[in-house]
Amino acid sequence: CTLREDLLLSIASLAAERRFDHVLVESSGISEPLPVAETFTFQDEASGVSLGDVAALNNLVTVVDAAAIFEQLGSVDTLADRGWQASTGDTRGVAHLLCEQLEFADVLLVNKVDLLHEDQLAAVERLLHKVNPTAEVLRSVHSRIEPALLLERAR
Repeated sequence: CTLREDLLLSIASLAAERRFDHVLVESSGISEPLPVAETFTFQDEASGVSLGDVAALNNLVTVVDAAAIFEQLGSVDTLADRGWQASTGDTRGVAHLLCEQLEFADVLLVNKVDLLHEDQLAAVERLLHKVNPTAEVLRSVHSRIEPALLLERAR
């Protein structure tokens, strides 16, 4: 099984129970957002089931470390340098992956806002609006946010 097939089967099983209004899928911090989103269009060859038949992707959220964003974007480290590579031969840089995550999100959750002054936060948010002008930017401390801000509104 692949991660995509596992996700499809797990969410299809939860949807069949009809006990939940929402499902939150958390991928690793080094995950590429596009494959996760594409899972909702993937059709399982064996069962013929598509995740889009049983669930909708309402939001794609990227959590931004406000205290480290500029340092990470300036990093010349590769994913392999940090042990984060997707596979052997993965030569992408940390900054490249971070840009993908920022560009693809519907919501950018700016975390650790308590560690920065307002002018520093404003600089982070200016950057985020330039990279992804259509994303909604929300602030948090310890990644705490009112669930309704993410779950009750599709973007």
